[in-house]
Amino acid sequence: MRQVTLIAVLVGSVSVMSAGGQAPGSRQSLDTAMQAFWNAKGEGDRVDAGRKIVASGATFDDLLERLKTGGSYGRQATGRIELPSRAGSVALDNVVEIPATYDPTRAWPLRVSLHGGVGRQPPGGGDPPARPLNNRIASEGEIVLHPRGWSDSAWWTPNQLENLTTLIDRVKRDYNVDESRVYVTGISDGGTGVYYLAMRYATPWAGCIPLNGHPSVIANPDTGADGQLYAGNLVNCPLRIVNGGRDPLYPAASVAPIIEMFKRTGATLQFQVYPDAGHDVSWWPQERARLEAFLASHHRIAHPEKISWETERTDRYNRFRWLMIDRLGKRGSDVALDDVNTFSPTPIMERALFEREKSSGRVDAVRRGNTFDVRTRGVQAFTLLISPDVIEMEQPVRVIVNGKPVHDAVVKKDVATLVRWAARDQDRTMLYGGELHISVP
Repeated sequence: MRQVTLIAVLVGSVSVMSAGGQAPGSRQSLDTAMQAFWNAKGEGDRVDAGRKIVASGATFDDLLERLKTGGSYGRQATGRIELPSRAGSVALDNVVEIPATYDPTRAWPLRVSLHGGVGRQPPGGGDPPARPLNNRIASEGEIVLHPRGWSDSAWWTPNQLENLTTLIDRVKRDYNVDESRVYVTGISDGGTGVYYLAMRYATPWAGCIPLNGHPSVIANPDTGADGQLYAGNLVNCPLRIVNGGRDPLYPAASVAPIIEMFKRTGATLQFQVYPDAGHDVSWWPQERARLEAFLASHHRIAHPEKISWETERTDRYNRFRWLMIDRLGKRGSDVALDDVNTFSPTPIMERALFEREKSSGRVDAVRRGNTFDVRTRGVQAFTLLISPDVIEMEQPVRVIVNGKPVHDAVVKKDVATLVRWAARDQDRTMLYGGELHISVP
């Protein structure tokens, strides 16, 4: 970054300042703190480095530019790399595959690939070793992350969600990942896991691609999926769904009625059936060009104009990008928001897909310029994260909730907020310089 210096003569002394109003010592301390931020091993270390960034006196605009640029990436190992981790007491032998052509000077797409058979117990006591984590739908020009899952760390458990976020964080730290092209795919149980993540943890994904999976698996209470599921959340992640017509486990004909239900949510969705395929990837030669076209046309929008998110808890699963649900409960201004949750397994039968015991809250928000038009049901308070990429922060931000104006004022640029969210998300394209905490009238 170019730096311009000014010479100021004050009371007979000369001090050299940067264009951002920082002395050279402050600039040096900021450079050191930023390097520690980029090298940090996880969110906790980034938070510590972030405190030093704030203490350096960095200006908001200078810091925003630095965070958008990101750190520099040196040469790293390529090929198949082990990324061991733990879920509770169980060791997980995760793997990342880095192309031999990896070039750190450009950003690379990342595919998170979830394997099947996740209900098995981990090997031990003479059990056979774990099945190798192989790339069953080979492709070129992308980094592929293979997490390991078992019964206590299935794709729909808190243990696995923590594992996934840690692994993605680690890959993004060491390799130049394009945040707008991070996708999640999965086969069999892995495909079912993709549905779960699309409904509970959608912020990272540019696309969600369930292959040979079935939503009814996580709809079954015996599966033990963590929390409640809401089909309406699928509007936040474009889906390409593949099933085989002769699949003995999850035949396409049994999935199709649920897909019709998902379409009623307004989700962006492609459903591809290969009539002669079983529970396998024999369709890959036909599917490859179609999947690559889907990926090419669906890059993640960091700050979408429309968001709809529903949850029954606020300790997790309560955020999608610039919206965070903080407190649940009825309000007098609540509006009716359709809950799409019934499908017809036969022409003469209709039933609910996902069972729910707890009350939930939902927020539908639309951003037009500096105005947020929000509708809520069962939510008492929420937070809007304000990004200078889409909001004119020198102008008032107006928020209307259930038809009632609740905010109309400038949101101050705040360095501490900018650093805090950058530490949490490690995302050069999704930066927030302010927060609006809204109480629903």
